[in-house]
Amino acid sequence: LEEFGSGKQVTILDVFMRTFEQFNVSHTIHKLRFGAEYPGNVNQLDGQVRHIKDGFGMYQYYFQVVPTLYRYLNGTTIQTNQYSVTEHMRHVTPGSNRGLPGVFFFYQVSSLHVEMEEYRRGWIQFFTSVCCVVGGVVTFMGLLDQYIYKRKERHVTRQLLG
Repeated sequence: LEEFGSGKQVTILDVFMRTFEQFNVSHTIHKLRFGAEYPGNVNQLDGQVRHIKDGFGMYQYYFQVVPTLYRYLNGTTIQTNQYSVTEHMRHVTPGSNRGLPGVFFFYQVSSLHVEMEEYRRGWIQFFTSVCCVVGGVVTFMGLLDQYIYKRKERHVTRQLLG
């Protein structure tokens, strides 16, 4: 190959190296979904920014997608997916045969299925929880009272004897 206008011979490796020098794999993931949104959904990559200082980066995301059924109180359902992600970044030296620079997404759909359901606690569960809290507070205050009483008793006894 000949570089245009200079008469200089250029090899394929030179062209490849220039391409690598100009390649930028810095990226921002604004929003990533594998289905409809549901309450309490956390998407790990939303708003994530990755800056690579040189052009020799290979960024790989490995997704495990889990089918999810979300059931509301009124009985309506949403069939959606949630995911977990592992990310790897490695520097790829030109000519090393370790891959090309870029951002790559790999996903695998899980054989497991998650069902989430909204529910309300009844009055009996609420009343039981309140009783537990009150009982805990009374027990703690009794222990604290006993500790303070014994401590004061020892102090008074030491003053009378000494």
